[in-house]
Amino acid sequence: MNGRIRKVWVALALVITLVGAQASPADARTDNRTKPVVYVHGYNSFGDGTDCNMWSSMDNTLRSWGLTGPKVTVRYYKGDTNCTTALESFGTNGRHYDPGGPFDRYTRIEHLGYRLAWMIYNQYSSKGVTVDLVSHSMGGLITRYALGQVAKRHADFPPYLYIEDSVTLGTPHAGTGWANWCWTTQCEQMRPGSSLVNWLSANAPNPQGSGGTDWTAIGSYDDEIVSETSAIAMSAAHKTQYLGSADVAHSDYYIDTTNARTADVRYNDYGGAFSTWYDAPWGVRWSDYALLYGSW
Repeated sequence: MNGRIRKVWVALALVITLVGAQASPADARTDNRTKPVVYVHGYNSFGDGTDCNMWSSMDNTLRSWGLTGPKVTVRYYKGDTNCTTALESFGTNGRHYDPGGPFDRYTRIEHLGYRLAWMIYNQYSSKGVTVDLVSHSMGGLITRYALGQVAKRHADFPPYLYIEDSVTLGTPHAGTGWANWCWTTQCEQMRPGSSLVNWLSANAPNPQGSGGTDWTAIGSYDDEIVSETSAIAMSAAHKTQYLGSADVAHSDYYIDTTNARTADVRYNDYGGAFSTWYDAPWGVRWSDYALLYGSW
């Protein structure tokens, strides 16, 4: 092989190596607490603003148990406060159901998923950084749609996302009858049988990021907004339902920070039979284990 041809082959090998490094997942499972945790809040019934400090109790407790990764809270309502990043700063205006104005309860969930996907890609995945997600209520539909469209290689979405773990807390995966009593676009999309709920069921039952995403869906028999069946109505690897004796309401998942193992739950792993556990962890500790381990 003469010198000129050899240089061409070396250059080509370098290009292939660089492309592979950019497109491949950061690594296999890390099982550590150093990844950024992205918190996605849910629907606001009382106006177009949520205080992202709602996550402070959960995040502070996770840090007391060893979490060192950055705390990332997302703003998607025009009135959201104390959030670390704003979704309207990511993606391209005019794309994928863009409302063309301030984000509020009439902004389609699909568009919020589009913006979330680009935030995660621009800030983390494109830099080889893997994140974990914790989503409450409608926030779980946003994250599931984001991953679902990336997995389907939708042209509006980034080419890949590195999301190792995703935990949904009281998310209406099969819709919620509560949404029949409100009339915003987001309420309509959260009703059972809506086009969004049906799309997620058919196209994103367990959407995976590059390198794999381990889903945990958590619900409660005492959740007054989302039924215990709807909260786990996706093909998550891990499903948990707090029994009535645990008295876990819709906003309790992220504030039950005790480390005591006194909760009563039904849980299911990898599609197996449900088991009952009468001295189980509460919501925040359960989420901690879900973010840390692939199974435990």
